[in-house]
Amino acid sequence: MDYTNLIVPGIVLLLGGRFLYGRLKYGSWTGSFLKGTIESTSGELQLTGRMGVAQKLTVYAMRNEDSGDSFVGFVISLRAFLGASMQPYKLTKTQASELASYLTKAAA
Repeated sequence: MDYTNLIVPGIVLLLGGRFLYGRLKYGSWTGSFLKGTIESTSGELQLTGRMGVAQKLTVYAMRNEDSGDSFVGFVISLRAFLGASMQPYKLTKTQASELASYLTKAAA
């Protein structure tokens, strides 16, 4: 029997199952990608976009349920007519404070 016809669908099912399990465990796609539960949304910022493209930066206060550590997650999402993109980032609280000071310095 030729098993090569089963390898690709098997890999697709494993990856899809992993993403769906993370979605169910953490309650959101953002939580699934960052491995944590969203405690609160700190804010959203509409970024400049081209015609037909909407970009948004969202900042979350998050918690890792396994270790109990708190962290900051932010997601840059892009929506267009025929597609969407999401880029999540995970920062420790120290890194988030450092980033805030850099942004304050740059905006002054």
